[in-house]
Amino acid sequence: MSEKKVNSKFILLAVLLLVLGGVFWVYASFSLFGPKDLGVEYTHEDYLSALEKTGIQIEYEGMTGEQLEEYKKNAEKKSIHDYNFEFSEYERKEFTLTAAESTALLNEIAPGFWWFDNLQVKVSPDGTMEGSSTADIKRLKTDLYSDIAGDVPIPLPDSLNIYSKGQISVTNNQLSGDPKTFYLGAIPLSDKYMEEESVNTMEEYFPRIYTVIPGLEITSLTSNSNGEFVFDGVVPQKVSVTEK
Repeated sequence: MSEKKVNSKFILLAVLLLVLGGVFWVYASFSLFGPKDLGVEYTHEDYLSALEKTGIQIEYEGMTGEQLEEYKKNAEKKSIHDYNFEFSEYERKEFTLTAAESTALLNEIAPGFWWFDNLQVKVSPDGTMEGSSTADIKRLKTDLYSDIAGDVPIPLPDSLNIYSKGQISVTNNQLSGDPKTFYLGAIPLSDKYMEEESVNTMEEYFPRIYTVIPGLEITSLTSNSNGEFVFDGVVPQKVSVTEK
């Protein structure tokens, strides 16, 4: 084989490897490389502080406190349909949560059936909110969106890193958003999907994530100039969970 043919063969092989590597990197960025780090770190004390502010007390299969915290470390993820939930003692609450407290609450309050891992949230000085997490797409489709899962025009991985930034608020359980940036893995969502029609779709379907709690009333959820999330609404004070 001539030297010219050998060189051409290696060039084609190198191009093929680069293409395959690029495809792997794009796909892997959806979930394998981890979500974007917003620099928000929390401690167990942040979680306890958030629970105290919200007033929520959780019992899982009779476990509370440190016993429950120890159990959560190795809790198997399941569908919400595998559990019975009992919410009671609703109270009107007004409180603020720091980025660390909010992040702690979202990660620790229900790891066994929550759909987002390694979640971070924060508020920028201009009031813009940022969120980053690995979304469990497979369970979201079965738990909350089974009625529309078949309408998605492209196949999605079972898990997906997502990042969003924009103006977001909730009034009387209705979400209002003005997204500026939205990433699926390392891929920015096209501007055509950030226009009014798509935003209206988000505002219609995203509330299912929090209205899954019966009787929860978010009168308002906004932010303040201190970079805190500001909540006003009715919250169940006791939550009892048992496996079916």
